[in-house]
Amino acid sequence: MEFHFVALEEADARAILAWRYEGQCTIYNWAEEDDPAEMLDRRSPHYAVKDERGELVGFFAYGSSAQVWDSGEPHLYSEHNTITVGLGMRPDLTGKGLGLAFTQAGLDFAREHFAPDYFRLYVLTFNERAIRVYERAGFERAGIFTRLSAEYGNRDFVEMRRRA
Repeated sequence: MEFHFVALEEADARAILAWRYEGQCTIYNWAEEDDPAEMLDRRSPHYAVKDERGELVGFFAYGSSAQVWDSGEPHLYSEHNTITVGLGMRPDLTGKGLGLAFTQAGLDFAREHFAPDYFRLYVLTFNERAIRVYERAGFERAGIFTRLSAEYGNRDFVEMRRRA
């Protein structure tokens, strides 16, 4: 599968908000009342990822919108020219062996368009399948970040880093 990156438009954002994952991954489901406006803010950009037929297969978020805490004003870079990366793949495509190529495509895109020195991402600790993909993509575990949430309680995330 080929991956093509385009600036996220409202129709793509609404489609992503409607995706529904199953099992433990339901935590990745967006709330029905979520507003796509944050995904459309170019200061911390989201990109739609489409296949060779133009179908939406996933998305990447770069910058503060990919962080697991509220970081205030949207921004692209963090300390040491680091870009935080967030990503999601359409639920029916997960578990089909596309994860590594999808992740690499998103890193290649960011390298070309933003020229970071480092990448960082956060993944829930239970998501071992994703963690293995990120390790195969060159990320290393850097620590655990616990997010306190009234809605979900404490959630532990593995922080992963790699040189760009």
